[in-house]
Amino acid sequence: MEYICYNMNAYNLHIVNTKKFKTITVDICFREKINKDEITLRNLLKEIMVNASYDYPSERELIKATEELYDLKLLTSTYRIGNYNFLSMKIRFLNEKYTEKGMNYASIKLLLDLIFKPKLDADFEKCKNKIEKSILSLNDNKVKYAISKLLESTKDMPYSYNFYGNIEDLNKITIEDIKKCYENLLTNDIIDIFVVGEVNPEEIKNIFKENFKVKTFHKVDNKVIVKELTPRTKTNIIREQDDINQIQLTILCSLNSITEYERKYVSLVYSEMLGGSANSILFDTVREKKSYAYYVNSIIKPYDNNMIIYSGIHEDNEKEVIKLIKKCLKDITKGKFNDEIFLSSKNTIISSLKASLDNPIGIINNCLSNILVSSPTIEEKIKIIEKITKEEVINFSKKITIHTIYILEGSNEENNNQ
Repeated sequence: MEYICYNMNAYNLHIVNTKKFKTITVDICFREKINKDEITLRNLLKEIMVNASYDYPSERELIKATEELYDLKLLTSTYRIGNYNFLSMKIRFLNEKYTEKGMNYASIKLLLDLIFKPKLDADFEKCKNKIEKSILSLNDNKVKYAISKLLESTKDMPYSYNFYGNIEDLNKITIEDIKKCYENLLTNDIIDIFVVGEVNPEEIKNIFKENFKVKTFHKVDNKVIVKELTPRTKTNIIREQDDINQIQLTILCSLNSITEYERKYVSLVYSEMLGGSANSILFDTVREKKSYAYYVNSIIKPYDNNMIIYSGIHEDNEKEVIKLIKKCLKDITKGKFNDEIFLSSKNTIISSLKASLDNPIGIINNCLSNILVSSPTIEEKIKIIEKITKEEVINFSKKITIHTIYILEGSNEENNNQ
């Protein structure tokens, strides 16, 4: 596996040349510092850009073109990492080595045509309706809804914004707004292009040099790590009622003054131990031994300096579940966990890292991580994980405090404070 990075002035081209895959994956990543007012706009732009272009004036013609390119797969997404808002346009196609000469160029050219020749006014209302359905779907998933409301309570932190978008903002968007957003994307966004597969790096470089034309000037790179939450002397507790039978309990924890070593490595082991799987401390304590929860998990967000614990519980068990979760957090700070959970958690992470090398998206994600926070290779990361000690996990756990608890309860639930 060979990694090459070309500085193309207005963007960087990252090529991972490997014989591991019969396909070639191309991911064109646009990123800007997150702006609350542009989240819905960029979501809509993403939808419009893969709907039609001047070379493929309708969705049907675009689908036909992808089928003629040996069923090329096209995927767009918007997402957030730390302080950055990403818009990604990906394609995966069969290497011309297994089809016919010229297919690599033709496949990449299709993606570039969508980027540089979009019909921004085509099916405008249809695309808006798709985004509206996506935004409204959040209300149907009570787990995601509760987590979004928990994060929303932090007010103006990058993760407090609903990344599905906002209906009110969506209704105000005009075609002119989309055109301005599109120009801003090509002019001001930091752009990284990733290519993974068995390729001739010089040929790929020339394809982009000839066809990927963006304005060149200095683009400011911002810190990806989100600032820490302001510490609380008392946990903030928020309740909301809905027509549900199962309470959604969500807890936001802040990571306080952690080191880069802890952020990149120790946090992974801690999170897996605490609530990363059915073998975790939380699952064993709250679900298996006490049967207080239908599920209980934790997810750590090192770039955001926070961790989220979420659980589905019966209303009768609310107080006990919160007490048990607090006890689990406290026990880890005292080293009250066995070697088995510690070692199995490290092995789970290592297995996951190894598996990422068998997936083009996993390889791209590791390249992106290296760009954002100077991460080592997967192989180097595995060696570091293997050497993490219990004492390092204990020390890290002492830097975690509960910040906010959000409880989504049934409409007949009494509003008792903890």
